[in-house]
Amino acid sequence: MDGSRRTAPFAIEEGRGELLAPLSFAPAEYERRQAALRAAMRERGLDVFVSFSPENIFYLTGHDTPAYQYLQATIVTHDALPLNVLRSIDASNTLAASWSRRAVVYADHDDPVDAVAFAVGQAASRGMRIGLEDESFFVTPRRFQAIEARLAAAGLDAVPAHLVEPLRLVKSQEEIAHIRRAAEITTAAMQAAIGAARAGTSENEIAAAVWSSLVRGGGEFPGLPPFIVSGPRTSLGHATWAGRTLQAGDALAFEIPGVVRRYVAPLFRTGTVGPPPAEMRDLSALCIASLGRMIEAIRPGVEIGAVHAINVDTFARGGHAIGHRSGYSVGVNYAPDWGEGGILSIMDGETRRFEAGMVFHLVPGIFVPGRHVVVISETVLVTPTGCERLTNVPQDLFVV
Repeated sequence: MDGSRRTAPFAIEEGRGELLAPLSFAPAEYERRQAALRAAMRERGLDVFVSFSPENIFYLTGHDTPAYQYLQATIVTHDALPLNVLRSIDASNTLAASWSRRAVVYADHDDPVDAVAFAVGQAASRGMRIGLEDESFFVTPRRFQAIEARLAAAGLDAVPAHLVEPLRLVKSQEEIAHIRRAAEITTAAMQAAIGAARAGTSENEIAAAVWSSLVRGGGEFPGLPPFIVSGPRTSLGHATWAGRTLQAGDALAFEIPGVVRRYVAPLFRTGTVGPPPAEMRDLSALCIASLGRMIEAIRPGVEIGAVHAINVDTFARGGHAIGHRSGYSVGVNYAPDWGEGGILSIMDGETRRFEAGMVFHLVPGIFVPGRHVVVISETVLVTPTGCERLTNVPQDLFVV
């Protein structure tokens, strides 16, 4: 790499001894992922691939930390275990608790761009082609441009490449097992939320019951918080608990994410304090009808946009226009999102097709400004012959 830069502080470190935490998957699962990524690299003519997103780094190496606001990367070649680039305080999560256990570590006084340049330089030589992720929440434009410049100065051909995301869409049996367990935790937490809701209690008390259930059930921190809202506040998108006291006649909206080994299974349910108004009953019926029609239609080979059209059609028959997506892929999650909607959403214009092993959160619903929301969702698995519902809470409006 460019000799004018200070690279002396850096070295490749490797973990030794027993792991301090169990791996999320068997070694064969990580090996399968590496083989699939290397095949994608060969197809693109890439010698080295560099990923920056925490979801992809976790997927490829098992490195897990919420401190990804500091630049981190994983370097993948055709003939070695992945090499992570990490801030020193977080490197232990690779060296002592990951599958790959290889890292280049930088201190707080170092420029992390130097560390990335050093790591790529250990894997690549002049003339090689480098695939570089150019979309990541946690790499600033300035730093990305600096990395590109360093690679170019070293005679490396850097090209945009997004190779891991398509691999993440189809889940393995081990991944599906984690999502099934997450769905069980979600189900229990939703039941706890409904059980805690009543006139005179507060949103905070319901949220406390949800968090207690999630954590006691074995759940991990989600990429987004549970959404616990009541009354007119339910019409606010992605609102959280704010201490409001529930009153007779309130609408209630709970969206809850159980997470196991970073894999999520969300669920949205709507209810009322006392008998629901006719409008909410009618919207609930549309949600349930749409869910049924979408689940019936989902199977391998079906165009994903066609299922969105089913949701739009169902609500149109009831006199309502849908302006948002009908669902999104779920799997590995870190803040700022629990979904994989940036990879694949069920929406207008999506021409890709369902494949067995994909997992989605289906979210038919309507926000009525200033009054309430009615959304009734499910996390579902695409099977070889159809679609399986993983979450398990009655779909009808609940009444407390």
